[in-house]
Amino acid sequence: MRCCRALALLLLLTSTTQADVLGRVLRLADDGASGSGPAPSAPPTQDETLTAWAGPAQMITLPELLKYAVQHAPALESARIDIAIAEAQISETFSRDDWHIDAQVFGQSSSGYISGLRIDRSTVIGASVDVSRLLPTGGTLTLHGSTQYSRTTSPFPPNDKLTNWSDEVNATYVQPLMKGRGRWLYEASELRAKLSQDAAVLAKRLAAINAVQTVISAYWDLVLAERTIAITQASLDLAKERLRFTQAGVDGGKVPRSELPAVEQIIATREEDILNAELAVLDRSIALRRAAGLPIGAGELGLQVDSDVVEGDSAGALADLTERAYAAAPQLLQLTKQGAVANLDIEVTENGLLPQLDAALTLGPTTQSEAFGTATRDLFRAGSFALSGQLRYQHSLGQEDIKGRARELRENKRKLVVNAFDVRAQIAQGMAQSVAQMELATRRVKLSERAIELANQNIKLEQDRFNLGKSTNFDVLNRLEEMRQAQLRRTQAIIDWQKARAVAMALTGDILPGYGISVD
Repeated sequence: MRCCRALALLLLLTSTTQADVLGRVLRLADDGASGSGPAPSAPPTQDETLTAWAGPAQMITLPELLKYAVQHAPALESARIDIAIAEAQISETFSRDDWHIDAQVFGQSSSGYISGLRIDRSTVIGASVDVSRLLPTGGTLTLHGSTQYSRTTSPFPPNDKLTNWSDEVNATYVQPLMKGRGRWLYEASELRAKLSQDAAVLAKRLAAINAVQTVISAYWDLVLAERTIAITQASLDLAKERLRFTQAGVDGGKVPRSELPAVEQIIATREEDILNAELAVLDRSIALRRAAGLPIGAGELGLQVDSDVVEGDSAGALADLTERAYAAAPQLLQLTKQGAVANLDIEVTENGLLPQLDAALTLGPTTQSEAFGTATRDLFRAGSFALSGQLRYQHSLGQEDIKGRARELRENKRKLVVNAFDVRAQIAQGMAQSVAQMELATRRVKLSERAIELANQNIKLEQDRFNLGKSTNFDVLNRLEEMRQAQLRRTQAIIDWQKARAVAMALTGDILPGYGISVD
């Protein structure tokens, strides 16, 4: 397509008759109005000074931009870290299954005195080990073992020495009957961490959607800037051809010299427009680099993308799109997860209002003997086992701190409901606006194509009037400017449709699979 347009422009520049120039101009404009893209030729090479300062433009496609953005976007990298943190928090909850060991060795020696005379001496040496673990029922199992040696001596006759070994092995199970009872409470911390992980995964998906939508929007802004240069350059080429034709008429004495300034003025104006458009392309390139996470620096500023634009079709039924957006919205799903966490926190907090009623059961032998071996052997003799039970009740009156915390959690849960309602309203608003923009852009494209068609006719009529001496170059150039504005409006409408379509796809969640992107 670009080669064909370049060839058509070359024919324009080498034409010798006014009618031939007009015919080729009209055919070139008709091709832009009826084809898949605007009429003007391909965008020109940047000004040498600007290129030397900014560096050559890098050719890149939209899929390449999106792939790079997904891999390097700071928001996505931050979301990945949040997921890793949530996974670590889940691992932390597994500590409830740990066995806890508490061991100690102790010793004590004491003497008694009366009037400075020692009357007895006592020595105690022992060791104990406790191994405990929290059980899924909320109870605690503790295995205990201990041994203790004691000796008491007296300086008075018959100088008695009393020696004693005591050994103990037992198992104790303490089960909460009210507060702290239940497997759901045992697993509450893990469930809360998993819900937080789910919310982090949804946040990552939302970050990916936002990053992709931002890149697509910046991409189409750059396309619009490139097409603006192309359209303005084509207008400049026609104005230069008009100057050449007018100069030939002035040299031949058929056209007054007063017709030259109008053409020269429009040429100067178009050249300034092209400079501004080139700066706009550079600005949009930098914005696109920023959105995609591409390097920005000396020699890494300009980008060049595929500037072909295609007209879109109807958006679809608003009601269906809105319902799909509700179902796919990561924001609403995040609020659902937060609501589940709020319910869990409320249940755990209100469990703290119950009285502490614990039942304890201890089973195991306890033996005493003057010899270590005898005491140890007696541990395993039948009938040496002892069983004891205990029921303990504890309760605090008032508990305003727990009640206040429960009220706070309920109010936070109500706030989630309000936030969900607001998010749904934002989604509905965004979808309605994007659908309206797509519908309006489709109509604008058709109207601008009609305007281009009429501009073609008006150019021909104005040219005929000029040939008859009933019009001026100023009038002909105005008609050419009307053509340029119609082409710009058509391009703007197509770009607006593409950007609105990206918004709708982001809301329905189709934007990631639609561009072949997976963030799982």
